[in-house]
Amino acid sequence: MTPPPEDPKGTSADASGSIRDRLQAPPQPPTDAETSGSGLTDAAFQQTDSAAALAARGRSDQQESSSAGTVASDEQMHPRKEDLDPHEAKIAERKVASLFLLSFLAVLGFCVWYLVGEQEFGQPNNGLFTPILGVLLALALGGVGAGAVLWAKLLMVDEEAVQERHPFGSPDDERAATAEAIQKGLDDANIKRRPLLLGTLAVGAGSLALLPLPFALGMGRWQHKERELETTAWTEGMRLYRSNGQPVRLGDLQVGAVESVFPDVPHPQLRADSPVLLIRMRPEEFTPAPGHEGYDYQGHIAYSSICTHLGCPVKLYEQRTHHLLCPCHQSTFDASRGAEVIFGPAARRLPQLAISVDEDGYFVANGDFDEPIGPSYWERA
Repeated sequence: MTPPPEDPKGTSADASGSIRDRLQAPPQPPTDAETSGSGLTDAAFQQTDSAAALAARGRSDQQESSSAGTVASDEQMHPRKEDLDPHEAKIAERKVASLFLLSFLAVLGFCVWYLVGEQEFGQPNNGLFTPILGVLLALALGGVGAGAVLWAKLLMVDEEAVQERHPFGSPDDERAATAEAIQKGLDDANIKRRPLLLGTLAVGAGSLALLPLPFALGMGRWQHKERELETTAWTEGMRLYRSNGQPVRLGDLQVGAVESVFPDVPHPQLRADSPVLLIRMRPEEFTPAPGHEGYDYQGHIAYSSICTHLGCPVKLYEQRTHHLLCPCHQSTFDASRGAEVIFGPAARRLPQLAISVDEDGYFVANGDFDEPIGPSYWERA
C-alpha cells in the first residue's frame, strides 16, 4: 500500500505562517468554503492588534478592545470637573487632606484610649474598650487608604493605557521608559504644587508608626498581666450562686449531688476563670489534699471546673466512684482525694476553693484560689 501523496503546500500551520506573520499580513477575503457554513460577517469581529501596530498601518479608527485593548483617545475621555474648575480641584484637595488628618487623629485617639480606657472586666465602660480600639484602628488605616484612592481619582491625571506584556525581563530601553513614566507620574501627582496634601499625607501615614508604640514600650498599667492570671473573681465572704442567680444554702444539695456555682459579680458566667463545681459527699468519704485541710465544709467540696490540661469544662461527675471527668481529653480526677489526677494528660489536680457558711446559712468563699487555675502553662513559680 503506497502512502498518500504529500501536500505540496505543507501543513496548515506552514502554509499560513507564524501567528505574528498572520497578524501583520493584510486581511484576505474569505473563500466560499469558509463562508458557506457560517452566518458571521466581518462586522462581528474587533481588531485586536496593539496600538503600535495600528499606528504603523495608519489606522485612525482605534477602538477599545476587550482582548488586547488600545489606548483611549482624548475625544473618548470625559474631562472631570476638577480638571476644568480650579475651585473644584481645591475642594477635592481639602477632602483628601481631611482624610489624612482623620487618620492622624484616629492614631492619637487609639493611643490615648489604650492608656486611659477601662480594661478591667465589670467596671463602667469596660465593654467599650475593645470596640473603640477597633473603630479607631479602622479609621487610622482607612483614612490613609481612602485619602490615597480619592487623590488618585480626583487629582491625578485621568488617563487609561494598556501595555503589552513580555514574558521575561524588559529591555533596557523599556526600563528607562518605565522610570521616565514613574517620574512623570510623580509630576502628574502635583506633589510640588500641593504642599498641603504632601504635609497631611506625611502626618497621617507617618503617624501609623505610633500604633505599635504601646506594645513596644510595655503594656502600661497592664504590663504585668500574670497578676490577673493568678487571680479570679472570688473574694472572702462572697456567696456561691447558681446559674439562675440563686445563692446556695447549706442543705440544698443531697449527698452525691453536684452544682455549678459562680461568684457574686455582674455577669458571672462571663468570667471564664471563676466557675466552680460544688459537690456533696459523706464527710468520711473525703480525704483532703495536703495543705488543704479545712477547705471543705461538712462534706461539701468546691473545685475549679476548668481542666488543668487545656481548660475544658470538667462537669461530668460519677457519684459512685467520685470521679470527675473532662470530656475533651478524658482527664480524670478523684474528687474524694483532693481532685488528684488518676488518668489522662492533665498534669496537676483541680484547684480547691475554701468554703464556709455565713450567718444566714449560705455558702461563701473564704478567699480566692491559692494556686493558678486552668491549664498548667499559667502556673507561676
